[in-house]
Amino acid sequence: MKKKWIIIAALLSAAHTFAQIEIRSEYLPQQRYIDDNGDKTEGKSSAITTTFTATVPVNVKPTAYRQPKIWAATLNASYTSFSNTGIAAEVLPKEMGSADLGIMYMAPVHEKLMFIAGVSAGVYSTHTDLKNLEIDNIIVNMYSSFIWQVRPKIKVGVALIGNNAFDKPMLIPMPYFQYHSEKPRGMEYHAELSYNPRFSVGYRFSEAFALRIVNRPKFFFSTATIDGQKKYFDHHYVSLGMEPEYRFSNWAFSGSFGANFGRTDRYRDREPSQFLKWGNATFDPSFYISAGIKYNFAGKSR
Repeated sequence: MKKKWIIIAALLSAAHTFAQIEIRSEYLPQQRYIDDNGDKTEGKSSAITTTFTATVPVNVKPTAYRQPKIWAATLNASYTSFSNTGIAAEVLPKEMGSADLGIMYMAPVHEKLMFIAGVSAGVYSTHTDLKNLEIDNIIVNMYSSFIWQVRPKIKVGVALIGNNAFDKPMLIPMPYFQYHSEKPRGMEYHAELSYNPRFSVGYRFSEAFALRIVNRPKFFFSTATIDGQKKYFDHHYVSLGMEPEYRFSNWAFSGSFGANFGRTDRYRDREPSQFLKWGNATFDPSFYISAGIKYNFAGKSR
């Protein structure tokens, strides 16, 4: 009976570590718009983005390995409000938003090899008028990946992502790499190459407080129809800033102040041939501010 309760406790701990909820807001101040010829214009734009993410296990079962088999519900939502003047008001939307609901499956296939897959569907649009949403605003996402724990601090893998963001179904291979080193006190490092990349180096002063330099590339997209033509709008930027984090019980509070560079906002034709056509930055660099709150069911967050 005692062994049974130990196994149950281990399964719940694994599920709780995986489950978390986070809300974060980011602010980019007025930046000068750069046109297609590379010339700076008098048009300017600022942006405020708020994101909400949640991953909550709904079914956990033991396996022959230390890791359990987990089914989890996922919710990802974002909203960006733009304040545009001059030519920027003519070429950019006033807002963009998305809400995506899905299910994720995780199961070990070896002591050090994990299989992760999921499917989700959501609405991605350059407006929030529910009455004017169309079937073309619905994006279906599917993904599968194998993640190998090479060393205690290193994970590598490969993923296959599929969606209809460019109107027709596309499959996109993507590598995965993560290095994470964290101590109760001392230097910590994190490098992650994935769909949501993040790079940081910092120092943990105590279990409650850490100070880091963090680099976060961010990417948001929506769909639109302009003059009868299907369009794809992306909002992309890269930030580098100083980020203090304070942990209290299951909560983590963080803020960041630094620089934003490489911001690119543009419409593209919604067709597969436009997938790799990123183009140059469309805005000058600026400062960057963000703040976030995360709730981790295990009381520890990264």
